[in-house]
Amino acid sequence: MFKGSSIKILLIGPAQSGKSRLANYIADREDISQNGYRPTGGVRIMEFEKEAPKNPKRPGSEKVIVELWDMSGDTKYDSCWPAIMKDAQGVICVYNAENPKHEQELEWWVNQISKKAGIPAAQNVVFAHHLTGKTIKGQSKLPKSLSSLIVHDTSIEEGNQTIHPAFEKFFNSLMLSIYEKQEKEENRLMN
Repeated sequence: MFKGSSIKILLIGPAQSGKSRLANYIADREDISQNGYRPTGGVRIMEFEKEAPKNPKRPGSEKVIVELWDMSGDTKYDSCWPAIMKDAQGVICVYNAENPKHEQELEWWVNQISKKAGIPAAQNVVFAHHLTGKTIKGQSKLPKSLSSLIVHDTSIEEGNQTIHPAFEKFFNSLMLSIYEKQEKEENRLMN
């Protein structure tokens, strides 16, 4: 069912948390080593093709176009958020793990975007991004209200060991959730 289809994933979080560099890395773009900070204006959409996990109810392999919507961390663009959130199926919440203020802001971002878009917690993931590339020491802590979300520590310097496995796990889980939702809808229509 996903042949030629796309999946929309939002990348949200506070300004200067590393969202754009993560988006570039996930989409295998060359410009991951940006020098200096350049804020995202509104949203940046990156598309790439990815092999979907096997759908247990359908034979064969499927390719999906992943739309990664890198949202600005600046709230001056909040009037655009409803249009950006429309039809989103998953959310990657990013914060700078080295900035305690970002941990507090993350809850606000999840409430403003993910919850308002009606995206279930199982279709969200948190990347506690280490901008300095310091050695990652275990899982970062989230506020209790976000305890249902899975957290992955990431850094560009250790991207192959942190970012790609975290994204792969999230993507596969998200696709299986979508398959399950589609199957329930098909069964509902047939009854």
